Order: sequence, then C-alpha cells, then structure tokens
Amino acid sequence: MSSSKSFSRAGGLTGGDFSKFLEAKGVGDDCPACNSEASLTVAVYDPEGSGSPDAEAIRMVRRLEGEPNLGYGELMQVCSNCGFIRYFRDIEVMAFLNESAHNA
Repeated sequence: MSSSKSFSRAGGLTGGDFSKFLEAKGVGDDCPACNSEASLTVAVYDPEGSGSPDAEAIRMVRRLEGEPNLGYGELMQVCSNCGFIRYFRDIEVMAFLNESAHNA
C-alpha cells in the first residue's frame, strides 16, 4: 500500500502548542543525526519570520492512495544544522492538548 503526502498548516495548532507537548513528554531538542545541541526547532508557517509561538505548526499529511479519507498528519522538528527531520503524529499531540485544556 503506498501513500501520497502533502504539506499544510495544522489548522490552529501552533508551534507553541507543539512545543508544550514536546516539553511535557520529555522530548529534547538535540539532533540525533549530527549531535548538535539544541538545534531541533518546531516547523511553523511564519512567512514574516516573527518567531511568534502563535505561528501555526506545519503538518505533513499522509493519505492512502485510493482511500482519500484514510491517513494521518505529522508535525515536525527540523535540525537547523544538518536538516534532519523528526516527525510526531498529530493525533497524540491534539489528544494531549485536549486533555490539558480539560484538566485546567
């Protein structure tokens, strides 16, 4: 089974939201590929380069060919030194944020 992929903004999920998830789960920002310290950053749609945590996170969407309603989204961290990309499935990120909002 093959899949197609596309990129989109994450529909209201911000880089700050994703960063909260990563921090809460103990995910660091050191690159496992080049060993650069603190080089992984959250990929966001920020055409003005403001650096705002309110910028929308970029999501890669994978859809199964022939089944356009089946698939999943991924959020990413990108290494500013070597370009390594690490993906996280958006379902877990959104579930964490919903749970956090519910418990607040």
